[in-house]
Amino acid sequence: MSEQVLLPFHVPMVATLHYHAAAGLALENHPTAFNEILNKCTTIACTRKFLRGYTTPESSVARNGLHNFNSLELYRISYRFALSYSKEIIKQMIDEGMYVYFARVDDYYLPGKSWYGVRHMAHDGIICGYNETESIYLIAAYDSNWVFRLIRIPQSCYMEAAQASLERHEYGGITGYRVKDVEVELDEPLILKYLKDHLKATIDTVSMESDSWTSGIAVHDLLAMYVDKLKDGSIPVDKMDWRALRPVWEHKRCMLERLKAIEKRHGWMPTYSERYAPLVDEANRARMMYAVFHRTKKPTLLDGIKNSLLNLREQENEILSGFVDKMEGKV
Repeated sequence: MSEQVLLPFHVPMVATLHYHAAAGLALENHPTAFNEILNKCTTIACTRKFLRGYTTPESSVARNGLHNFNSLELYRISYRFALSYSKEIIKQMIDEGMYVYFARVDDYYLPGKSWYGVRHMAHDGIICGYNETESIYLIAAYDSNWVFRLIRIPQSCYMEAAQASLERHEYGGITGYRVKDVEVELDEPLILKYLKDHLKATIDTVSMESDSWTSGIAVHDLLAMYVDKLKDGSIPVDKMDWRALRPVWEHKRCMLERLKAIEKRHGWMPTYSERYAPLVDEANRARMMYAVFHRTKKPTLLDGIKNSLLNLREQENEILSGFVDKMEGKV
């Protein structure tokens, strides 16, 4: 039996939510499984509840949770029935090369984690390793400074946090997961379908009467509306969602890798990927401006953020429309 194990760790391409980062940790460390991210994670999504009083658009890269990927094998266990055995189960899972995603474990008791000692939050994260000599888990999660990294958390604190949630009838648990013994190919027909769906979902197709999810290029317009609400005060600045623009950047990064992979596969010139690369940089600048606004509250920053979002939508529509035509043999 091992005394310490640490599975490969890096900050995944999509890491706004722990649940999305969990999938990337496994898939991006496999020779071909990253192709499944390229096949499926083609669009960005958000809700419309912020139009009527909710303070966050809940933006994310779509189809990027653990359950979305056929190349992952998953083993789910509820703490309602198995908390007392969880230490042994977690160790065995990690020993067998599985990351362990946990859900609904109280951050309040987890030193270094985002809500430690601040508020009771049934939260999640990914156990990437353990050290039995020091009795710690190595957990990938957002820390108290909202930086995604490995955090050393005593196993006793983890058990206290899981027990606290259980006593409040917040029934969480763990999911051990790893990549199956598979080889994943680029699925160009599926990518083409999803890209066309992404481009069809313009703001003109969105029902503003509903609060449900929107997936597609219209999300840029919706996030611009969210920025307007911060500017006019209808969403208080102290309630702003610091994560709102990170998925835009993550989506662009993923899209750029998709374009590169398909161009390389066919031996095409990197025309579209080279045109698209500046969008990744602009999305990154927009999210950094958003972070500066979060700190300084300077309203002039919001105009630049909104303009970037609308420019990203316009440029993405032009470039991806051309790329779709290229995939269909029209150019």
